[in-house]
Amino acid sequence: MHIIATIGPKSMERHVLKEFIESGADIFRLNCSHFNEDEFNKIVNYARDINKDINIVADLCGKKIRISEDLTKVYKIFDGEYVYFCGEDFYSIIETESMNDMKLIPLTVKAESLINSDIKNISLKDNTMNFEIIEKKQGVIKAKVISGGVIRGGKGCNIPELDKSDVFLTNKDKADIDWALSKGIDIICQSYVDDKSDIDIVNKYIKSKIGKSNKYKKPKIWAKVETQLGMENLNSISNRVDGIVIGRGDLVPECGMLNSIELQNEAITDLVHKGSPVIIATHLLNSMKNGDRPTLPEIESIYTFVKSGVSGFMLAGETSIGRTPTKTIKFLKEVISRYEKIEGE
Repeated sequence: MHIIATIGPKSMERHVLKEFIESGADIFRLNCSHFNEDEFNKIVNYARDINKDINIVADLCGKKIRISEDLTKVYKIFDGEYVYFCGEDFYSIIETESMNDMKLIPLTVKAESLINSDIKNISLKDNTMNFEIIEKKQGVIKAKVISGGVIRGGKGCNIPELDKSDVFLTNKDKADIDWALSKGIDIICQSYVDDKSDIDIVNKYIKSKIGKSNKYKKPKIWAKVETQLGMENLNSISNRVDGIVIGRGDLVPECGMLNSIELQNEAITDLVHKGSPVIIATHLLNSMKNGDRPTLPEIESIYTFVKSGVSGFMLAGETSIGRTPTKTIKFLKEVISRYEKIEGE
């Protein structure tokens, strides 16, 4: 069973990567949302020097909506106040300096799509920041802050009602794929996959790049499914890829807590029955990320997944920014080994 460790600020040094491998991690994940070519090159070189058989996955951004990097300010927002959202294209043509104290937040989506969608709520940072839509006027959405926090460019954003039907491959995804191919990355994972066409366009682009150079090897393709639509199209998506990642970090704000549990369990049952590899990502050992002991519900959840026949687990913040990353991998390995043995008896 795979243990996938996300590499980040707390884990990119050679001795830490070595500890990860020795503790049971067999795949390293590079999150292209935080792409830094020098750092990523260093991680790949370190990892392959330690163990040439280690697999590396490049996790693309996909259609994930984010706060635009055009926002150069950092906003501290409080419960009950009002903020304003707009499309990145709209933000680029207005004079933001003349807006006084109005907190206008550009999103990486076209203004037309934002305004024409029946949006009721927006959430940020894994559903820890929440906004209720009040009105839409002249290309801008007014929202009341339900749960505040800090807003800066690059932060992930969940808008369940947003129309994301357009099929496209962003320039950033193309650049990240180019890098992944040049480094011989083993697995490319596309995020926010709603339909098989999202995978077809990735495969088409990779094929076009490989066709132009015989020095590239074809990577495996995974699909990260984290929306209601993606779950509904899971069967056709799984036919196009080498593995499915259930991204629970975005599935919860996209579909709701209770609905997400039902969707993930149905997906696991169907995929295991079909023989498709399925990886469970995020919300695994968040307590250990904060330096605390694992909780009974966390351990019980992992046991249930092992019993269900999943193919592996993807640690995110636990190993990229967590306080005890190596200890977390060791513990997960211990839990998996113990419960696999029980299931095998």
